[in-house]
Amino acid sequence: MRKFAIAILAVLLFGCANENQFVIDGSVEGASDDQWIYLERKEVNSTTILDSARLENDGAFQFEGETEYPRFYNLSMGDRFAPLLIRPGEEVRFQAHADRFYEYTVEGSPGSKDVKMLDRRLRKTKSRLDSLTRQYNQAEGKISPEQMEEINEKYRAIVNQQRDSSVSFIIDHLNSLASIMALYQKINDDLFVLYKNSDLQYIKLVADSLQARYPRSQHVKSLVANKEDLMTKYKNLELQQTINQLGEVNNYPDLALPNLQGDTVSLQGLDEKMILLSFWASWSKQSIQRNMELMSIYNRYHDKGFEIYQVSLDQSREQWRKAVNFDQLPWINVSNLQGLGSYATRIYNVQDVPTDYLIHQERGILAKNPNKQALKRQLSIALD
Repeated sequence: MRKFAIAILAVLLFGCANENQFVIDGSVEGASDDQWIYLERKEVNSTTILDSARLENDGAFQFEGETEYPRFYNLSMGDRFAPLLIRPGEEVRFQAHADRFYEYTVEGSPGSKDVKMLDRRLRKTKSRLDSLTRQYNQAEGKISPEQMEEINEKYRAIVNQQRDSSVSFIIDHLNSLASIMALYQKINDDLFVLYKNSDLQYIKLVADSLQARYPRSQHVKSLVANKEDLMTKYKNLELQQTINQLGEVNNYPDLALPNLQGDTVSLQGLDEKMILLSFWASWSKQSIQRNMELMSIYNRYHDKGFEIYQVSLDQSREQWRKAVNFDQLPWINVSNLQGLGSYATRIYNVQDVPTDYLIHQERGILAKNPNKQALKRQLSIALD
C-alpha cells in the first residue's frame, strides 16, 4: 500500500512538472553552419541567457524550458531578436530567415503572436515617422508654412493611430502580460505611445487585472509597485489642472524672478509669441548640452517672436554668473538661488534638469521637454 501511494505521488509530481514545461521547435533558414541561437528570459531590468543551440544544417533547433506562469522570452541571433510570451505547457513553433529575422512566424503560443504583432506595429509606426521627419528636414525653409503644418498633422495622426490601437489592444487583453508591453512601448526616447494623462487609467486597469491573475510574476509586481511612474503622471495631471484654473488669458503660471542685474523679470510680462520656459543648472552637463542646442534655434527665431525664459537652479550666484558669461547665453536668465526647492520648481513640477516647457502666449503650454526637431517644428508653424 505504501509503494502504491508513493507511485501515485510520483505520477502527480511528474504531471505537475509536465504542465509547467514548454518546448520551442524552430528553424532559421539561410543561417551559416557555425551560427548560434540563444533563448533568453526577459527580467524586469535585465535579460538572462537560459540556453543556446548551434543551428543544424537545415537551420533546425529546439529549446525546452519550465515556467509556472507566463513569462517574456527572446530568441536572439547577434543583434537580432524575436520577443515571445510563453505560457506553461505550450509547444511553440518558430520559423525565420537569417536575413529577415524580424519577419518570423510563430504558432502554438497566442501570447507570442500578440507580442509579435505589437512589436511589428511599432516598428512600422517608427518607420513612417522617420520618413516624415526626413521629409520635414529636407523641406525646411523651402515650402510654405501651410505645407509644413500638413506634414506635422500627418505626424500627429500617425502617433495617435498608434496610441488608439494600443488602447484597443489593452482593453481586449487585460488578462494577458502582453498588455504590459503595450503600456510601456515608446515612439522614441522621450515619448511613450500612451502619452496622455488620461492613459493612467489603463495602467491601473492592467495592474489590477494581472495582480489578481499572476501575483507571482515579477513583471506584474513591478507594474503594481511602479509608484514613481504613477506619481509622475499624477503630478503632470495636477499641473495641467492648475494651469487650466488660471483662465484663458496667460494660461500658465506666472514667475517673477531677478536676473543677474537684480531686475525682476515676469514670465507673463514677455511680449514674444512663443516662449521656452527652461529650468537648468550650471552643474548639469545635460543642461549645458541643451543650452548649446538651443543657441542656433534662438538665433534663428528670436527676431521672429521667440524668447527663452531660463530659470537657474544654482544656489551659488557666482557659479550661475560664470556659467552664463562663459557660454554667452543671450536669453533671459533668472534665479532666486533656492535650487530644486523653489516655488518655480514646485508649480512647474520640475524633478530634474534640464526641464523645458514650450509656451504659446495665447494657447498656453504646448509641450513639455520638446526635442530639437519638435521645437523647430512648433516654432516654424507659429513664426515662419
